[in-house]
Amino acid sequence: MLNNFRLIVVVVFSVFFLSACASTPPVKRRVFWPDPPDEPKIEWIGTYSSSSDFKNTQSLFNMIVGEGDVVSLKRPLSIASNGTGKVFVSNTETADVLVFDFNARDTYKLGGNLMQSAIKHLTGIALDAQGNVYVADSSSRKIHVVDRDNKPVRVLDLSTRMKSIGMFAVDKRAARLIIPDLKEHRIVVTDLEGNFLFAFGKPGSADGDFNFPLSVAIEADGGIVVCDSLNARVQRFTSQGVFVNKFGRRGDGVGDFAIIKGVAVDSEGHIYVTDGKESRVTIFSPSGETLLAFGAKYSQMDASKVAAGGFLIPQGIYIDQNDRIFIADQLNNRFQVFQYMNSRYLTEFPLVTPASKAVK
Repeated sequence: MLNNFRLIVVVVFSVFFLSACASTPPVKRRVFWPDPPDEPKIEWIGTYSSSSDFKNTQSLFNMIVGEGDVVSLKRPLSIASNGTGKVFVSNTETADVLVFDFNARDTYKLGGNLMQSAIKHLTGIALDAQGNVYVADSSSRKIHVVDRDNKPVRVLDLSTRMKSIGMFAVDKRAARLIIPDLKEHRIVVTDLEGNFLFAFGKPGSADGDFNFPLSVAIEADGGIVVCDSLNARVQRFTSQGVFVNKFGRRGDGVGDFAIIKGVAVDSEGHIYVTDGKESRVTIFSPSGETLLAFGAKYSQMDASKVAAGGFLIPQGIYIDQNDRIFIADQLNNRFQVFQYMNSRYLTEFPLVTPASKAVK
């Protein structure tokens, strides 16, 4: 329920430091936002940056023959998860997508080397209801599709309809792609084969206009949430592109934005927005009420400590069906994982220990 957040309109510009290696082994104490005495709403799960995070399960054979070479994130931009153990992260510096398989404890390239050779300017990534992965190459205005067996199966050519592709989303219920076109300042909607359905928006600052819409997210009823980056606001639309409401403004106050990057929606309708310049995540109600903000600027240079909630340009954000939150921490070359503490999660992981105290 949305009123779960009603009593904690609080901003937490802080990070938690844990004495551990950067690959995040299990920790003894849990990390929450906000601080006590407020009721925790967000729990930090971990941070991941390379195949070394699974090094304890690397086989002796791979170590000997060299197949166990470390695969690392380099300037991750967008992120998605299938909700059952696989996380997909776009690696912009190397123009590939890394798959972190938490069940197999393995890291590998999506689509193999064939995908990497086909993509020049990697932007968005999303999954459909069948588990197919969609990866955008903004330079060619094409979206590559890889199936659940990691095989490239088709390419959607959008070059006649779009001038760029941002961090897009799949409307799984309606089987549609919701694609921001940054250069045209509009949102394009296609079917899963890339066939054009409709578009909405134009350059400007009026309701329904855009100024570099970087990313989108889908609400439970199919509503479309747009990160209208250079207008420093979030706009909401119906599934047919009809304007609903907007919130946010440029500034340094609670709920204000500097340079926003990513947007996501949890199972209860809360809207999460990453701010690259301020290195934080702010959570809003659908009407635009500020509920909680967490995170702070931190450069992950000291390998002896993990900065939980410390970001250096957070970019794409994705929330899966379990309300697990994945954030691409771009200049720290990693992604961080959090959990919205819904009732189901609290039943499985009750609050038996007090929240850790933040280092501010």
